Amino acid sequence: MWKIRIVYSDKSKCTLTGKHQDIPIELAKHYYNQYAAGKQVKATYQQYPKKDHEEMDLFRKIEEMESSE
Repeated sequence: MWKIRIVYSDKSKCTLTGKHQDIPIELAKHYYNQYAAGKQVKATYQQYPKKDHEEMDLFRKIEEMESSE
């Protein structure tokens, strides 16, 4: 399971969750382009369980997945 938290410059928030073990790269790119690209936002990704996975920037997660392909 995973969660994406997006905080916009006006302090509004959006949370997206999924039941996959890890987010598929196509879905990560879609959510980033749909909710965060070109906007003043903080988009973070967290895989569960939280104790085993640190929260990270969503764009950095996408870069990691692209480099491992």
